[in-house]
Amino acid sequence: MTAAQRAKLVSRRKAAYEIVHPETKHGAAPAKKGGRGGKVARGKDAKFASFVSETAARTGKSSRSVALDATRAKALGSDLDRIVGTSLDKGAEMDALAQMPSPQK
Repeated sequence: MTAAQRAKLVSRRKAAYEIVHPETKHGAAPAKKGGRGGKVARGKDAKFASFVSETAARTGKSSRSVALDATRAKALGSDLDRIVGTSLDKGAEMDALAQMPSPQK
């Protein structure tokens, strides 16, 4: 599976995850405070972390890999379909594309 395909699938999984767990969707009610001692992720960071950690556990990928795929998918959106199978279908290339300014209309 290519990097762009993987990012697209993570994006689809995140959408499905947010349907099953609507409280994790960005802009939903804040997460409950508390938990075990130490540093606890709160708000949208905690919600994103729960998606990332669950996806990483189920797919066997690292949390960092899942988070990068989700970030790339969000930044590139429907352009992922145009990238698949091209020379731009690499993580570093997609990161560079995501940082480019949008063309003015």
